[in-house]
Amino acid sequence: MPMVRVHVWFVVVRVWAEWCLQKVIKEICMRVCFVLLMGLLWGVSPVSAALFGGSDAYLEKEEGERSFGALFSGAEHTSAAQWSAAQEKIEQQKYRSAERILQALYERWPNSLEAPEAVVAHAEILKKRKKWNDAFTVYQYAIDNYANRLNGYSDVLNGQFELAVAVMEHRRMAFLFGGYQVPEMAIPYFEAVILNGPQWERALEAMMMVGECNQKSDAFEEAILAYVELTLRHPNHALAEEAAWRRIECLQALREEYPVSPSVLNRILTATTLYLSTYPDTERRGSIILLRNELYEFQSEQVLDQGRFYEQVAKNPLAALRTYESLLELYPKSQHTRAAQARIDALHKQGVRSEVEEASE
Repeated sequence: MPMVRVHVWFVVVRVWAEWCLQKVIKEICMRVCFVLLMGLLWGVSPVSAALFGGSDAYLEKEEGERSFGALFSGAEHTSAAQWSAAQEKIEQQKYRSAERILQALYERWPNSLEAPEAVVAHAEILKKRKKWNDAFTVYQYAIDNYANRLNGYSDVLNGQFELAVAVMEHRRMAFLFGGYQVPEMAIPYFEAVILNGPQWERALEAMMMVGECNQKSDAFEEAILAYVELTLRHPNHALAEEAAWRRIECLQALREEYPVSPSVLNRILTATTLYLSTYPDTERRGSIILLRNELYEFQSEQVLDQGRFYEQVAKNPLAALRTYESLLELYPKSQHTRAAQARIDALHKQGVRSEVEEASE
């Protein structure tokens, strides 16, 4: 009997232990899932609708409405008092406290006189703290909601422009071999600046930056589109010549990827011709002439190689003769004309004549 009781108690204890273990594991799993879910919701923070099509990052409350937390936060009862409190925090360099006060101001009193300045001040604090995306979003909030009430609309655009430049030049993982840049991340920011102020004095500079970001990211076709748009819309602007030159640089980069592409070669010739005709006194004239001469020789060599192919591989002397003759006609100043003329003379000795020569005889 004692052995039976011990066995029964052992079974009971084992079942109880397994039940407790399952409950503990279940509780741990629920907590882990909750933490992961909250992390996911926190990570998917709202951004500017103008940039990425999302919802507004800052929700407005009804005029004068106070949240439950505000009852114990020391929030002021008027927008003017709230603005004074924010200014005091800024002077004390307590920027995080100032952020909360400013955001509470324009959320609680969105139609107050202080609201536009509060939004801009909030963006400037975020900019100082190098929270570039958040700062840009708050600037965008000011433009979307207070465009006609901003005292310095140009200053807001300039703030957005500087944030875009900071994103473009930011080096990620700088501790590892100096880091690396991701300039394409700044393209939506510059495009938003252009949309916010198409007639702004630095709008063309922002357009130029779109091309530069694409060029640095090896997106050469997109860069060319930006540069061409700038030169076509504003041919007399100071940046137009630089944009035209960078277009040529992008085409040269494409040529490195596709060295024998006739399309790329013709596009370079067209771009350089347009550049020289538009800016005849440019300092880059010598470089462009050297580039065109190099392309001239390259294309004539291609024709010579084509003639050799017809003569030596395809065994079509008539096609070879016509190809050599076209080289003399199309590229009379090329250094390959001597080789082409020598092959023409050799084919003539073999009795090969073109139709034009036969008709003349």
